[in-house]
Amino acid sequence: MIFGYMRISTKKESQTTDRQKLTLKNYAKENSFEFDEIVEERISGTIKAENREEYSNLKDKLRKDDVLVITDLDRLGRNADDVIMELKKLKAKGIRVVALDMPYMSDWNKANDNSIYEMVIDIVITIKAHMAQQEREKTVSRINQGLAVAKANGTKLGRPKAELPDNFKKEYENFEAGKYGKMTAAGFAKMLGIGRSTFYKYVKIYNEENS
Repeated sequence: MIFGYMRISTKKESQTTDRQKLTLKNYAKENSFEFDEIVEERISGTIKAENREEYSNLKDKLRKDDVLVITDLDRLGRNADDVIMELKKLKAKGIRVVALDMPYMSDWNKANDNSIYEMVIDIVITIKAHMAQQEREKTVSRINQGLAVAKANGTKLGRPKAELPDNFKKEYENFEAGKYGKMTAAGFAKMLGIGRSTFYKYVKIYNEENS
């Protein structure tokens, strides 16, 4: 089966997925196939892929040799690391991803040739991993430069006050209410994509704010 996935980061009715839908349908027409289903999701790009309801439901439908077509590879995740993780998961399940903004990944014939696709997806994952590392290094460099400038200007530097991520309160309350069954704290932290120490730090902040 062939699925399409579209995502926009706002729930405003003025913004639509029309551009993505048109791009997907034109691609299908050019390559003589029809989508079995095109899924639309309106959710912030800061939410991890595994925590997106529509995308998670779509992954439950995907089976070996199915094809997932997206207009932009970054629709799969909130950052490069998240995208890499999703590509690896889909590859492990035997699902092929066609990303129209990526050379070779946008080639329908290559996507349907298993030997070529395996090579292409491995190259894309490697490139994405390299880009993610470069971005992390740039971020650290910018922070260090900013701290150096602030220190030179006589600004006193202290530890910034920690804040809860936007989705933590709701998800934690669901966890506490037992909506995730017998999930452990470690499992819950993993679901959110954070470490156990970070989880307990957030719980402490949550309790302080709600005491």
